[in-house]
Amino acid sequence: MDNPFKFSGVVEDRAFCNREKEQKELRQYIENSQNVLLYSHRRYGKTSLILKIFGGLKKVMPVYIDLYGTTRVEEFIASFLKGISAVESQMGRLIKMVREGVRSIGVNFGIDAITGLPTATPVFSKAVEDRTIEEIFAIAENVSRKKKMVVAFDEFQEVAAYGGAVFEKRLRKAIQRHENISYIFAGSQRHLLAEIFDDKNRAFYMAATGYPLGKIETGHYVEWISRLYDNADRKIQERFIEDVIKRCENHPMYVQEFFFNVWMEEDLSFELLDRIEQRILGKRIPEYSYIWDSLTLNQKRALKLIAGTRGDNVFAAENLDKYGFRTGSQVTAALSHLGQLGILEKDKRWAIHDPFFRKWLS
Repeated sequence: MDNPFKFSGVVEDRAFCNREKEQKELRQYIENSQNVLLYSHRRYGKTSLILKIFGGLKKVMPVYIDLYGTTRVEEFIASFLKGISAVESQMGRLIKMVREGVRSIGVNFGIDAITGLPTATPVFSKAVEDRTIEEIFAIAENVSRKKKMVVAFDEFQEVAAYGGAVFEKRLRKAIQRHENISYIFAGSQRHLLAEIFDDKNRAFYMAATGYPLGKIETGHYVEWISRLYDNADRKIQERFIEDVIKRCENHPMYVQEFFFNVWMEEDLSFELLDRIEQRILGKRIPEYSYIWDSLTLNQKRALKLIAGTRGDNVFAAENLDKYGFRTGSQVTAALSHLGQLGILEKDKRWAIHDPFFRKWLS
């Protein structure tokens, strides 16, 4: 049996662990045409969850639009047209659908080299007009009149960097009257998403129901991993499963990566798990070193402060002195910037959300 664990790319089929509660709740939002703000840390399985749900929809047409890496409005439009092309598998009907809807820009048609399906690509000979946004969203609205639709924008926070307030207003205006479409705004940079959806002066204020995606419970992991071993006529003791999950702090990607390595071993021991942990940590050193080298001195001190205190009493005089801070305001500024970078998160207290990065710091 091939290794069932997968820690890079989209996780599917047997490598997908549980998330049954999340699937049920999000499916209810989708089927009732409600907008959702789905956010999580990177590598928590957000995209895999979206595509898992999409694969099981019967009465709703799914459209997935990946905005990661887009840097301007033209690229947003190109990503949208690529996504909406998936609703029509016949080239002739796709051409008719797009050309009847989009008149402010040129559009080329071809075959996607990966999927083998027809796809539409915009051609920009001049600046994007306001009505171009209206036109591409009108295509989705027209399709939704025949069958309900869900449109997922993955890494939606990207638009904050290049769209600005005017672009956000165009988007909100284009979608606000769509009664048969559920829009999922998914992202991994919480501070940017909060600025877009929580600021009452922004166009998307209160435009979607917030849905934070958390870690997977230990019990769900144990059941899933035990079943994978049973299916391969192999055995693994529950104590080893729980130990690995604890080391990874239930982080979905690290649990997958750790068990990818464990799967290749026959005789398990805690000493072996120690070696696997060090092996995974060693592979991350270049990535962590790059992050570390990009930080200011106070930001580095703040990371050590959080790693050393686990976020407890960070402003205590002895802790400020121990980690080289003269004032609490220095700590506040450094923590705020680390939060914006996505290195730290704050719920009740500041924490490093990547457990292996914290191990490296320590």
